Amino acid sequence: MTSTTFSGDDPASDPRTSESLLAATPDGATDHAVEVAGAVAESDASPAALATMLIALGGSITDEDDLVVLLQRVVDVAHEAIDGAECASITIALGGRTYTAVHTDTRTLRVDQGQYDADDGPCLHAARTGETVLVDVDAGVQLWPDFARAAAEENIHSFLAAALAAPDQPLGALNLYGREPAAFDALDADIIELLTTTVSRAISDFARFKSALEVADALRAALNNRAPIEQAKGIIMGRHGVDAEQAFGVLRAQSQNTNRRVRDIAAEIIAGTAQESD
Repeated sequence: MTSTTFSGDDPASDPRTSESLLAATPDGATDHAVEVAGAVAESDASPAALATMLIALGGSITDEDDLVVLLQRVVDVAHEAIDGAECASITIALGGRTYTAVHTDTRTLRVDQGQYDADDGPCLHAARTGETVLVDVDAGVQLWPDFARAAAEENIHSFLAAALAAPDQPLGALNLYGREPAAFDALDADIIELLTTTVSRAISDFARFKSALEVADALRAALNNRAPIEQAKGIIMGRHGVDAEQAFGVLRAQSQNTNRRVRDIAAEIIAGTAQESD
């Protein structure tokens, strides 16, 4: 995966790393997380959050509900691990579909929409080329003036985006938005590449035998059915005193044991709870 820096800075001049943290092959990317976490320890990011959560990002994807949960998780990890990230999202751009799948806040949706309206910008460039894009405010205005102006109205002045893709099939991009004029640096770009490489490997099995349109539409359907799953997770959390991750694990285990969709298991739990309250 190549990296494009439009800010005019020399990535090699970053004193915290003398070479790319992604020098390992994709097969070694997960083990390489240890090196990344060590480098992050000398930055303003949270090495503990990155190191402990990368393991969860490497899990297998069995259906589109799993995929939605994974995408939200990587957005949350990136937002927490990279200090300059004011907000984050994942753009889906395939099969003629372009939309924001997951995000950290509603402002992110507005910034993303400005990019879709302009039909260009850092995340679309990353998704279309496979490059990681690091852009400061001045370069952003020169490259994408309409989008950069719309982003500035939301107090967003820096952009970092990396492609998400299964083999031979692009999926979209992970987008980070910064409030400061130069919120991201070369180390941040390496971290986001590691995150997207790890997630892309997890997505590969899910997308391998599907067309781009099938993946896009299946993910959209899962997003539309997310509310019942979140409600069922809340019920499980209240009953068993577990966190959201463990609650989804309960749903997923029941789904796998019965060979049924997570959303169907969630609907049963909600219906059962309603009956108990009658």
